[in-house]
Amino acid sequence: MRANLYDLLLVVMPQRWAGPMWGALWQGSAALAAVCVLCRAFPRIRANTRCWLWRLGLLKPFLQLLAAPQIDLAWLPRARTVLARVVSQRFAADLPTRADLLIRLSRPVMALWIVGAAAIAVSILAALGRSRSIAARCAPVRDAELDEVIVELCRKMGISARPGAVVADWACVPMLLRRSKGYVVVVPSDLLASARRENLRLALAHELAHIKRRDLAWNWLPAAAKAVFFVNPLVWVAGRELGIAQEMACDEMAARASGAGFARYGRLLLTMVRPRRSAEPTWAVAAVSAGASAKVMRRRLIELGHAQDPPAARLGGSVVALLVVCALVMPFQVVEAPRRETPRARGSSIRVEVSAPEPSPLLHPRFVKLVFRPHD
Repeated sequence: MRANLYDLLLVVMPQRWAGPMWGALWQGSAALAAVCVLCRAFPRIRANTRCWLWRLGLLKPFLQLLAAPQIDLAWLPRARTVLARVVSQRFAADLPTRADLLIRLSRPVMALWIVGAAAIAVSILAALGRSRSIAARCAPVRDAELDEVIVELCRKMGISARPGAVVADWACVPMLLRRSKGYVVVVPSDLLASARRENLRLALAHELAHIKRRDLAWNWLPAAAKAVFFVNPLVWVAGRELGIAQEMACDEMAARASGAGFARYGRLLLTMVRPRRSAEPTWAVAAVSAGASAKVMRRRLIELGHAQDPPAARLGGSVVALLVVCALVMPFQVVEAPRRETPRARGSSIRVEVSAPEPSPLLHPRFVKLVFRPHD
């Protein structure tokens, strides 16, 4: 029994895990690269559309990992064939097969993956705990005018569950924190001054837009992608771009809901420029803040200018980008071309040589011993 468990955990599972994980990594990379190209090709698409493009791109590797049915596109040449042409036949023949690589590398690679995924999971739990501690350090707001503003904005945005509001002297920009029962908005104490009431209204509209869009709930998708596919740099890029796109979408929603206009809202964004700082990669599941670096804020201001364009001018690019991702990227996967048969004609007879398939990793002696062990 102990030998069976050893073979299952240290031989079978790593080999069965390595293949789907490799496919998820590079198929997900192709999908995220396609999303990046589309966002650059159509810079005026709506921020909300850009959010959905990045979410679909982050969902692609999970579909691959879970073996969801997809249509194969045999566009890639076989690696061994390419190496034989570029280098030499002997070099290609001496390379280890995929089965050999799975047997040799699957166990140590899976061990490293478990360590990395566990570290990301711990950081997620730490971010949730930190958000609760931040909310506990804040003081409740006793301001009737502030409550009226929150109620009015919630009514305009269609938010049924009104969030709580707290004030903090240490906060320089408003924040939205997740807690066990709903959300809480952290308001900087200087925004409560009578001279800055209009800025307070705009800042609250931005944070309430995150609640309306359920951004904190959607941020579990990039957090899970970072935990599972942390070795893929495009996943981290997608998480950052998704966060920026969410802020852009909230900017547009807040400017429209508050009725202050885009120019007035843009001046508020200039007051929220903060020095570049390295945030925790999983902090977005617990909190969001309107503050950003000067580089990111410049992009948000440009997007705010695009929000004033005619809807028809932005609709075309949004529809094309979504159609490309939904119809071409998500249901297809690019795979290697099948092995070709090599015919040799002599006279009237045709001789066909078919290369032998590579041995499956499931034919490993330990796996065969485990599955076909004779019963006593």
